[in-house]
Amino acid sequence: MLTKIILIILSLILIGFLAHFSGKLAEKLKLPSLIGMILIGMIIGPSFLNLVPKATLNIAPTLKDIALVTVLFIGGLGISLKQMKQIGRPAILLSVVPATLEGLTIAFLATIFLKFTFVQGAILGFIIAAVSPAVLVPSMVDLINRKIGQDKAIPQMLLVGASADDTVAITLFTTFISIYFAGINGESVSIINELISIPLTIIISIFIGWILSLATKALLKNINSQNIRVLSTFSLCLLIRFVENYFHLGGFNSLLTIMIYGFFLRTYLGDTAKNIQDKINVVWKYGKLYLFAFVGMAINPTLVGEYIWIGVIMLMISLSIRSIGVLISLIGTNLSIKERIFCVVAYLPKATVQSAKAGIPLQMGIAGGEIMQALAILSVLITAPIGAIGIKLTSPRFLSQGYSGELSA
Repeated sequence: MLTKIILIILSLILIGFLAHFSGKLAEKLKLPSLIGMILIGMIIGPSFLNLVPKATLNIAPTLKDIALVTVLFIGGLGISLKQMKQIGRPAILLSVVPATLEGLTIAFLATIFLKFTFVQGAILGFIIAAVSPAVLVPSMVDLINRKIGQDKAIPQMLLVGASADDTVAITLFTTFISIYFAGINGESVSIINELISIPLTIIISIFIGWILSLATKALLKNINSQNIRVLSTFSLCLLIRFVENYFHLGGFNSLLTIMIYGFFLRTYLGDTAKNIQDKINVVWKYGKLYLFAFVGMAINPTLVGEYIWIGVIMLMISLSIRSIGVLISLIGTNLSIKERIFCVVAYLPKATVQSAKAGIPLQMGIAGGEIMQALAILSVLITAPIGAIGIKLTSPRFLSQGYSGELSA
């Protein structure tokens, strides 16, 4: 047991070093550092060199969760009440419209290119449709810290939209899996009830975040030690994530709850919340190394195989429809054309959900599961670098710096 623990610790130190080095190398090549981290994870992971001990890979989901919790908590702490009021309607639309349009588009295309039934296609579609919090959220937090796009709270709007976007995609993914097996077993599934569960999940998650902030704000005000404040709030965020993962609760999105909890702490505690955010930023400095490296390890390009060209064509069409969905969501705002283009680019990357869900249809025995896995992995290989590089290139050119102005809706 002791040997196993030592092996895990040493491997984590090595992974952290390699991810840091590869990130710096990517920056020297004028690429986002996360591209280097993902690539090194892919190279040393099971798909290629297979250098990472199995014991370390077994704890990878937990470490990725800790890193995601960290960055979403930071994101919530970085959103002010004024900004939340600005981004309300477009953020809600961004959480629903792009993912729904893309998922249904892929479902339709799958009936043509892959000879799937519409239900099979929808299972694939809503694996692919989710935007990646692992790519988008850190990028938006970085823009907030650099005061880019703050005049219209654009990074905050995308943060909120992306956090709820996953709820929509994952709910519809599980819904169509239920419909698939119900069809095989001669049972019926209420699609209306499943659709109603989406807004309910978002509302419940927001409500829980608010209640937790009310329950802890007085306690935090009475704690004199900043380190204890940070430890208390961060531990609560980890507990929220653990509850969803362990109990597999329906109608609850822990990542959205964590971000909303951070937002309400910022609203109620002001400078105290800002001090918590500064401390949590230190955790994220190291957490991002493992998040992106482990995302890379979960990607297996060798699975893409013979479906690469069909997949590229389907993705080109579906991403175009997704982009139209983003533009529809922004109707009524005073964003410029360049700012709208930036939002389209920021909503392209896929990684986290696709890596986690790609193999599920195959494991469950769904017909065409191996094709679904291949296309889900292909979507990561194509969109993660395009989205990350696109955000890096367009943000300083298409977004303004400062706080003047509003996002009218």
